[in-house]
Amino acid sequence: MKGKDCRKRKIGFLLAMILALTLLAGCGQEKAKEEGTGPKPIKIAVLPVEDTMPMLVAKEKGYFAEEQLQVELVNFQSPVEQSNGMQSGEMDGMQTDMIVAALLKDSGLDLRITSITLGVTPQEGRFAILASPQSNINSLEDLKGKNIGISYNSIIEYVTDGLLTAGGIDPAEVKKTAIPKIPVRMEMLFSNQIDAIVVPDPLVSFAEHQGAKVIAQDTEKNLSQNVLFFTQKTIEENRDGVEAFYRAYRKAVDDLNDHPEDFRTLLVENINIPEPIADAYQLQHYPQPQVPGQTDVQNILDWMNKKALLKNDLKYQDLVQEIKTP
Repeated sequence: MKGKDCRKRKIGFLLAMILALTLLAGCGQEKAKEEGTGPKPIKIAVLPVEDTMPMLVAKEKGYFAEEQLQVELVNFQSPVEQSNGMQSGEMDGMQTDMIVAALLKDSGLDLRITSITLGVTPQEGRFAILASPQSNINSLEDLKGKNIGISYNSIIEYVTDGLLTAGGIDPAEVKKTAIPKIPVRMEMLFSNQIDAIVVPDPLVSFAEHQGAKVIAQDTEKNLSQNVLFFTQKTIEENRDGVEAFYRAYRKAVDDLNDHPEDFRTLLVENINIPEPIADAYQLQHYPQPQVPGQTDVQNILDWMNKKALLKNDLKYQDLVQEIKTP
């Protein structure tokens, strides 16, 4: 009996210690919040595109909450609205592409690209040149002298030039036509008002489903990378928050890559996936957070300088900063 009583006392003591430690940790977190020493809330400007998924998963699974971090994803419907929202000073970070990031940096917004969200490998974040089912265009050679619908001075034009050049075609040999709104671009393709267009997935997959021909795509050589940046002010004044963000982000990436079908509903509800392909569309493979390489960034900057899009002589270190999470 004495042995049993002793064991009970030990178990009781251990339970009391666990409870005390739990309460102490909770008090510490509350005190940190009161004193402003914990991570501050983070507000990120996003679009309804696939590279937002790890952030959506981190919120849904409670990974941000586990880090005692409040993250608000502010949705915009166009890159122009998103950039304007970022320049308002109300956002801490933004999900975008490297050309937009460089343009914002050049305009005076002090930012640092902290990770690639899609595009570490060529298979992630596909872009393609498409021709309509009725056209006689079947190769890059057939595009000479033809009209290609794009958006000027954008990642779309950068990918277009890269795909043409890789196929031995001088971009000057095609007629680029500005069609900024992607839905209009798609409509014009299928009504044969334009010879070809350039769009990203999931619209590439949708166009294929509708019979469009993929003339070239960036799945062998990496041309496009979507990125996430934070303002330098946020990185300096809320370093704990940014590090907590990426710890949660890493867990979400693992979940997405290990069990993609678990998140199809979340994808369909939050990302612009055309309804006819929603059930069959293959979810992306997502990279763990990592900064873009110097060559990829320099290629973008060289292209932008060639087109006289930048006023300042931007360097890799002006744009990129790695966040190491403890």
